[in-house]
Amino acid sequence: MPPPSPSLLRSYLESGLRAQAEGDITAAANAYGAALRLVPEHPDALNLMGTALLQLGHADEAVEHLQRAARKMKDHPGVHGNLGQACIAAGRYEQARDAFRKASRLEPGSVYYQLGTASALAMQGKLGEAEALLRNQTRRFAKEPLVWFNLGNVLRDEGRPIEALDCFSKALSLDPGHLDARNNRGGILHALERFEEAEREYRACVEAAPDYTLAWCNLASLLTDVGCFGEAESAFRRVIGLAPDLDDAHIWLGTALGHQGRLREALACFRAAAERNPHNARAVQAHALALMAHGRAREGLRGLLHARSLDPSAAVEAGLCAALLSEGCFSEGWAAHDARPSAIRTRQQQPDLPLTRELPSGLAGKHVCLLGEQGLGDEIFFLRFARELRTRGTRVTYRTGEKLRGLVARAGVVDKVRAQDAPLPAADATLLIGDLPHALRVLPAEPLAAAPPDDDAPTFADFPQRIAVFWPALPTSIELKPLAERVAEMRGRLARAGPAPYLGITWRAGTPPRLQKGADWVLHKAVAPSLLGAALRSFRGTFIALQRHPASAELDAVAAATERPVHDFTAVNEDLEGMLALLAVIDEYVGVSNTNMHLRAAAGMTARVLVPCPSEWRWMRIGRTSPWFPGFAVYRQALDGDWRAALDDLARDLSGTSR
Repeated sequence: MPPPSPSLLRSYLESGLRAQAEGDITAAANAYGAALRLVPEHPDALNLMGTALLQLGHADEAVEHLQRAARKMKDHPGVHGNLGQACIAAGRYEQARDAFRKASRLEPGSVYYQLGTASALAMQGKLGEAEALLRNQTRRFAKEPLVWFNLGNVLRDEGRPIEALDCFSKALSLDPGHLDARNNRGGILHALERFEEAEREYRACVEAAPDYTLAWCNLASLLTDVGCFGEAESAFRRVIGLAPDLDDAHIWLGTALGHQGRLREALACFRAAAERNPHNARAVQAHALALMAHGRAREGLRGLLHARSLDPSAAVEAGLCAALLSEGCFSEGWAAHDARPSAIRTRQQQPDLPLTRELPSGLAGKHVCLLGEQGLGDEIFFLRFARELRTRGTRVTYRTGEKLRGLVARAGVVDKVRAQDAPLPAADATLLIGDLPHALRVLPAEPLAAAPPDDDAPTFADFPQRIAVFWPALPTSIELKPLAERVAEMRGRLARAGPAPYLGITWRAGTPPRLQKGADWVLHKAVAPSLLGAALRSFRGTFIALQRHPASAELDAVAAATERPVHDFTAVNEDLEGMLALLAVIDEYVGVSNTNMHLRAAAGMTARVLVPCPSEWRWMRIGRTSPWFPGFAVYRQALDGDWRAALDDLARDLSGTSR
């Protein structure tokens, strides 16, 4: 067989190099493949083929070709450097480190091979070794921005954000056009909640490089965190245009739409993400929760159980818990309730607390200590379960904050109230108050087992009965009797405001989106003051504003819409005893769910509750009432965020109650 033609071999290699330079990597790989068919172990052809395969995403094949090339060109640093890059792409970090070290020994004056070694160490989790190597390089190559950039990445991963920020800033001072350093600097500022600075960095990145997908993702995420949902929507749509197969972008877009009350559009986004990747737990969970909000409970529950099988994390369990409770699956919901953020936070911040979720057997004569958690309204809500302990002959101590101590002490549901920072008493069991429903097992049921997402298994056979209109008997609110002198004081204030009947008004609760600024999203409930005011116009009586921290423009908007004065009692929110007394004597209370709704129930009164969509589990997903708040009328926002139908119903109901 005649030897291969050197000119033909050279022609293939030159053709491949031209194609690679022009960005046609597939054509380059074909040319290098032709060269290797002529000379299977040609070192240059092996090296070039390895780089082309790496660019095409075939990391393992690239490693195989570059290893063969390195065996033939043992003293060529570039080949060993290429091998190191391919090994990192293939996840072979130990081999990558060895390849970069060999390249560094062959060319000790090159910073790039040192950086490759540090990257391989960092990928192995050896951050300390990577940091030491990079700090040495900052002394040798002090004006090389890549050294400072890589050191910043390592320090960030070590949890040292301020030092990392300095390194990214140093890299930018050496190379203002280093967009990865600018994006990563934005990421540190974002994590430090320095949102305005982070936004400037992200926007600078996308202005300089409009197709910089990661920077667009980060910008959209920040806009979501600061409550700019319309802008976040636009940014996420830009991300999807750049990377249509990015599952998370569809999830984030759905989230931005959901925060705007556009739940039907959000469902389509979540469905797209879940269908594209049915093994992505976040996508499956988001789609399932959206299905639940749309009333497709069986599908949604099946999806949530599938999400839990994919990722048994607290976030997925918390979503399942809320969905179960909203549908009336109370015992199953309580079983998953330990995944709530407040419980996790308490355990992390106070790891020495001897917490349990189980009660001792034979409760008569035992001592149980309950610890307050979550917000004031949540504590008032969950204390209803403490009565059951006392009916079983259990002595109960409750530890809570100063604002609730006096109220709880005279409620008669616990034996002793302690300050929140007081030492724990000796007790047979210590529980977070939110775990008490599960511990009591008032409604016996087992936690729902997982089922395949396409299996209509017996697991779900009794689900319609679980959400029947005939709710099981549930413990009612504790009773809080207001102090007589405070009742007299509030009656006097109301009389000075105007004639009875009196209607209290609250139009928002929770932290406003623009002030939350973080990933741990807290439920925010709001109705436009002008819309609510217009719905109240037919009420013949005196309006009392009970909104916590209202803006003057909000008060003006309500007054303008009602076409009558709205008297400002908002400062009473800082005085729980005063608010309890006020809520006990006003005739009507209309508003979104907040602590005052719990106080109103504890005072033995009812209210009219405006429930956003999707609803908080206490108000259930559907219905004009909630089994947790007998007598309270529920008015629900529509799936598209529209309050008009709910407010029309409210106006009609109120028109028959006033004189």
